[in-house]
Amino acid sequence: MTALDSRAARFALAVAVSAGMLVTAGAALAQSPPTFDQYPLRDRVFGPGGAVFPDYVTPSEYGVSFMIGGGGSRSALFAAGTSDYNCQQTQIPAIQVLSAPPGGKVGIQFGRFVATGIDGGHTTKCIGQPAKGLIVSYKGKAAPGSTITLRVTYPPRGAWYDHVITIPPR
Repeated sequence: MTALDSRAARFALAVAVSAGMLVTAGAALAQSPPTFDQYPLRDRVFGPGGAVFPDYVTPSEYGVSFMIGGGGSRSALFAAGTSDYNCQQTQIPAIQVLSAPPGGKVGIQFGRFVATGIDGGHTTKCIGQPAKGLIVSYKGKAAPGSTITLRVTYPPRGAWYDHVITIPPR
């Protein structure tokens, strides 16, 4: 085989590979969008990759963790939230105040916190990472060593855990 024959063979091979790629790309471009049976309207709006939650990524493993945290300051005594295996927020827990010192006000609001532990769940992967959920704060006078007792109920199973939080001094 001469150099000219070798060059011609390589050119023919390149043309054949390119033609095969064009046929494959043409088939991919000719696909129609998914039907509503394949990708229902509810999922197109609210599901993974939908209009409302476009950045949500479906976790590779199933499971929800019940995350807790809080800085120990009066503005963030305690925090609770739920996350999936990819540390994405799922549903918000309910926090009920069982007892608190008189003369003060316990506040509960949605916000960000750093997960420092779990109440339960499938993974500890999200400990030390930012989380979203309910943050408990306290304003007012409290005697040294005063405590707040909270009941945290996590969806969807309704599992609940009680926490006794010591109010730090001013």
